[in-house]
Amino acid sequence: MRQRSVLVVLAIDAERVVTVEQLVDRVWGERPPASARSTLYSYLSRLRRVLAGCGHAGIVRRAGGYVLTGDPLAVDLHRYRHLVTQARAAQNDAQALSLYEQARALWRGEAFAGIDTFWINRVRDAPGCSQAGRRTPSH
Repeated sequence: MRQRSVLVVLAIDAERVVTVEQLVDRVWGERPPASARSTLYSYLSRLRRVLAGCGHAGIVRRAGGYVLTGDPLAVDLHRYRHLVTQARAAQNDAQALSLYEQARALWRGEAFAGIDTFWINRVRDAPGCSQAGRRTPSH
């Protein structure tokens, strides 16, 4: 479960550096175990191997931390936000409705289901994520 949380944290900040301290805090919270850093490095190594086989994304070490590389729009949360932004800027109601429907179709169930950390819960409850499963917004 924690390894999945590491991937989710990196995906939420796709193409941006996430420090080791941020990863530890976002995955384990205020009281990480003494082994959190070594466990994190193990998770990152495993995730790198898995992602290396997909060819579309990867985890790279950059100054200050780690980055999930690849197209951020491949992450449902980012694609949803992008579609909603496009819908709000649409020239007509039909185009806006189509974009809102595409955004809504990305969501099946609760965002980040099964992951329960303070930071991910805050992201889940934030506008733009918590509203995703609700009815299509009016334009």
